[in-house]
This record gives sequence, C-alpha cells and structure tokens, in this order.
Amino acid sequence: MKTIDIRSDTVTLPTDEMIDAIVAGHKERRFGDDVIGEDQIVIELEQKAAQILGKEEALLVTSGTQGNLISLFAQTNRGDEIVVEERSHTFLFEGGSMASMGGLYPKPVKGVRGYIQPETLLSAISPDNPHYARTTMVCFENTHNYAGGTITRPEQVKALAKVAHENELLVHCDGARLFNAAVALDVSAKDLVVEADTVMICLSKGLSAPVGSVIAGSEEFIHEARRVRKRLGGGLRQAGIIAAPGIVAIEKMVDRLREDHANAKLLYERLSKIPDLIVEEPDTNILFVMLDNMDISALKLSEELKKRDILVYGAYGTRTRFVLHRMVSRDDTLRVADVVEDILGVS
Repeated sequence: MKTIDIRSDTVTLPTDEMIDAIVAGHKERRFGDDVIGEDQIVIELEQKAAQILGKEEALLVTSGTQGNLISLFAQTNRGDEIVVEERSHTFLFEGGSMASMGGLYPKPVKGVRGYIQPETLLSAISPDNPHYARTTMVCFENTHNYAGGTITRPEQVKALAKVAHENELLVHCDGARLFNAAVALDVSAKDLVVEADTVMICLSKGLSAPVGSVIAGSEEFIHEARRVRKRLGGGLRQAGIIAAPGIVAIEKMVDRLREDHANAKLLYERLSKIPDLIVEEPDTNILFVMLDNMDISALKLSEELKKRDILVYGAYGTRTRFVLHRMVSRDDTLRVADVVEDILGVS
C-alpha cells in the first residue's frame, strides 16, 4: 500500500520536467561558476523571480532559512531589534540563528491568525533610548505556517508596512509559501509584497523543486546579500543544477497549488464532523487539528497513523498538522480521512 506522507510539503519530489531541465542545461553547456556570475541558468532564474515578485533583483540561496538570515543580516546591524510574530518560522524554527549568528534581538509579538496588526507593531517599537535595542525591522510570514497556513492579504501588508516605514523600519516577508497565498486569493505574488522591502520564496515546498530558495529586493540589497551569502558559506558553483528545476517550479507548478488547497478543504470537511475534534478551517494547504477533547495525544495519533502507512509529525501535546501537496491525491486525502475516523472511533 502507498505510504501517504503529509508531514510537510517539503517532501515533494521533483517532476520529470525538472530532471529533464537539469539534463538539458548540461547538454547545452549553460552551467557555470555562479560565484563569479557565470551560470546562465541561475541568472535566468533570478531575473524571472525578480520580475514575478516585482523587485529590482533576486538571488538564489540554498534554503528558506538561509534566505531569511541573509535578508536580515544584509540590512541590519548587530544589536538591532527585529519584530517577529510569536509563532513565526524566523523566531521558532531557525535555530535561534538571527541571535546566535547575527547578534540580532528578536522581539516576539502576538498576532491574529499569524498577522501582526499595525497597532501591535507600533506598540512594539522601542524608544530611541540607550536602554533599548534599536528596532529596525519587522518580519511577517505569508502564508503563516504555524497559524495554520493562514494568508496575509495585500491590504494587511500595506497597513503593516505603512506603520513600519513611517517609523523607519524595514519590512521583510518570509514568503516560503507565498504562492499558496497568491493562488488562494487569485492575485499575483507581487501584489502580496509590493509594500515589503525584501522577500524570500521557497522553491522546494509545494512547488516541488528539490532544493533552493530565492530572495528579492533592491539592487543595493542584493549587492550586499551576495556578500552575506558568501560569509555564510552559500557561494555556489555550477548552481544551474539547482536553478533549472527552480525555473520549472515558478513557471509550471504555481497554479496546481489549487489542488492542494482543495484537498485540504476536503479533509477539513470530513474531520470537522468528528465529535470533540477541533479542526481549524484551512486557508491554503495546511490543516491543524487539536485533540484537547480527545483521549489521545498527537504523538499517539501519529504512531497509529504510521501503522497504516500515513505519516504525520508526532509532536508532543494535542495539536498536530496535516500538509497537503503534489504527492497526495484526492483519493489519498479521502483515505487519510477514513483512517483518522477509524482511529478516533467514528462509526
């Protein structure tokens, strides 16, 4: 029986077209040393990404975490304070790297479904006083993973950026799943980051590329970002091997994200009918369930699901996540619903 892996959309495998693109790049002799700017496919990806995101330039990086770090380090100074949402990836899931590697002080604030409200940001800005770290940036995440794949809408970004820029703060978007938000709202990706100074997108989640992310912003920002990337050991050689699938990802794999959203809705409709199970309605491809009222932990549920060839992360506690992606079909989604119902004793 097929194993259904809904731990994350990072488990997506590259498409045949992505592998063919790597082979074509080799045959056409388009690979080169990216550190000295000679990989033609990397250049093509960066130019396409910058255009899609509405920014002057873009830069290929190895991962979303590296992209976020470079974006922060290239625009701030050690000792600066960065406002982050309290459940954001930059704060919780990047190994404390902004502090340990960059000397930056994260100031977590409570969001509403992952969104930092403008008044919350305003109250979080530290006074210009030697007793306080200097607040220089706000980071927002779109979609917001731990809030449940929630979307920050263009008007929300505009309101947040207005407060930030009026107070001389930069705005960075952790857009690891930005295209999920764009597809769900039926808007362009650039509409979601037009007010952001910098943005990072992942190619290796729902878009199915095997590795890589892209950051984008002004020409000045990317110039400094290249320096920071080198410091972090991110200088790449024949990186067209990464960029070729990335081009396929941003050109061919965005619209199909609708299928993942539909499957997440389908799973929600089934699971929300289970008595006492708390299910958060998904905006996109991420679905969280809470087992607070059930006689089973998230860890135990993951163990029982694994016995039936369904993989989810077995977090301790009562909240667990299901992520829909290209490797999970509608029939797979229905099977997940059937198995969860059986485990939780739904007749």
